[in-house]
Amino acid sequence: MQTQANVLVKEPLNHRTRVGIERREIMRARLVKAALLVFSVHGVDAKVIDLIIKEAGVSRGTFYNYFRTNEELFVAVAREVSNEIIRLVEPHVDKQKDPAARVACGVTLVVRLAETYPLFARFMVRGGTLALTEGSLATVVVPLDIAAGMASGRFTVSDERLALDLILGPVMMAFQAVLNGEVSDRYGQGLAEAILRALGSSQAAARKFSSLPFGEIALSEDSLFYQMR
Repeated sequence: MQTQANVLVKEPLNHRTRVGIERREIMRARLVKAALLVFSVHGVDAKVIDLIIKEAGVSRGTFYNYFRTNEELFVAVAREVSNEIIRLVEPHVDKQKDPAARVACGVTLVVRLAETYPLFARFMVRGGTLALTEGSLATVVVPLDIAAGMASGRFTVSDERLALDLILGPVMMAFQAVLNGEVSDRYGQGLAEAILRALGSSQAAARKFSSLPFGEIALSEDSLFYQMR
């Protein structure tokens, strides 16, 4: 039987534990945001930790309480970027029922995101395939739409891995094109149409779905990308 004394003792402990967890999450988010900015500018090398510590305004000991190496931190940042893309884009994608429209929506809005936030595009380019393939965007979300498209006959490509590469490869190249200033206002739409054609959609279907109005991404101040404007 739990006594009143026991309850009084346990409540402060629970509160301290909760506060400790919240503080740790806040500090981790602070390091991830600082690292995203630093990686976007400098890439990943052995000296980047010093820059991240300076950007975050923390001690070296604090950094190593959360991450042992810059490579470990980079993977953490890549996963957070993947999660943020999903959080921003998925509400628009979910309005689309056809798998081809879902793929076109995702491609179009990610390209717009890169155009609006060049440091995001730079992070993806400097991070290479790991920056794009680490996290559930490439391992869960996009493959689900690919599988649905293949099952419905909308996509005729015979291999899911190949289909994934036909989406992610051009998107990676698009990030570089954005940074080089080589894209037009309709670049994202054209890219989406070309990807759908590569996946096996008919020309008419690819044009139809890539031309849909997908809306605009709105960032709140707590977004991982907000400070990258």
